[in-house]
Amino acid sequence: MPNENVEGVRARLFDADNPDVRLGSEGVLTQLPTDRQLLWIDITGPLERADAERFAEHFGLRPSTREALTTHRPEPYVSLHRHYLHVRVAADPSDRNAEDTAWLDVIAGPNLVITQHDRGIPFLSDVDERVDRDTAAGILRSTAFFTAIVDAAITSYHAAVDEIEDDVDRLDADSLRGGGGTRLLGELVRCRRRIARLRRVLADHRGVFTALASPEIGQLVEDEDAASMLQALASRFDGAIGAVEDSRDALLGSFDVYMSRTAQRTNDVMKVLTLVTVLLLPGSMVAALLGMNVIVPLDKDNPLSFWLVVGAIALLAAVIVTVARSRRWL
Repeated sequence: MPNENVEGVRARLFDADNPDVRLGSEGVLTQLPTDRQLLWIDITGPLERADAERFAEHFGLRPSTREALTTHRPEPYVSLHRHYLHVRVAADPSDRNAEDTAWLDVIAGPNLVITQHDRGIPFLSDVDERVDRDTAAGILRSTAFFTAIVDAAITSYHAAVDEIEDDVDRLDADSLRGGGGTRLLGELVRCRRRIARLRRVLADHRGVFTALASPEIGQLVEDEDAASMLQALASRFDGAIGAVEDSRDALLGSFDVYMSRTAQRTNDVMKVLTLVTVLLLPGSMVAALLGMNVIVPLDKDNPLSFWLVVGAIALLAAVIVTVARSRRWL
């Protein structure tokens, strides 16, 4: 097997009996891990066709898997082969732009895990550091390591939901303060669209995680514990879907708060307008009576008559305000 440099490839050999070894791309195709070892190969970007053929020949990958290593397909995928499992899931999904979602291929075979992604994925480094603290990592089964990686992808789904829920909480606070106006309504609509995009991305994965919990894949893995771990992944994914549904319900609650505050502001405005109308009504009535073409009990030529009328109007207004306060209308 030629020992040529493969761009965008890094690897790590976990060994239960010796220190772990980090490999450059030039040493990947020289490794055949034993039962006490686990080889993790991480590939960023698509491989050249010649490199993919060398990988497929060295690790016994099927033509469909070899083809997947050379192309980027932004869609969920699961395939069960004779001695390995290949899935593709979204990683760090973007709820703002579907093109910003990273996609992760995970190929798990005996003592071998291959990950491939179109861009950098932070949680892969977290998985690497977490396993680095385990002195017995070399005895990890490939299924357990596969489960850890896919579980980290599911955690990224929960992180996306948490970000949306933080924005929903902020919108709740703005609604309760009564500020924002049409700007706040626009943010609620944008948040609703973000939830719809995220839910659409996750809903497309139902087939993948249903397959992982199926009896066919259970027969492929080494033991019942590994099968249970794959079934736990399906349960975790269902939890992520449920979290998205909960965030949608929370957003609907925020919209109800916004509408309630809007209705309250409208009621406050109408209350003021009604009070102003009621206060001016006695004055209008008195002016109308004094303007009648009859003799009124006031001297039209005496300036004191004007002030008597103004005082009567003010007195009526004070009586109206007092009654409104006593009945808690104000």
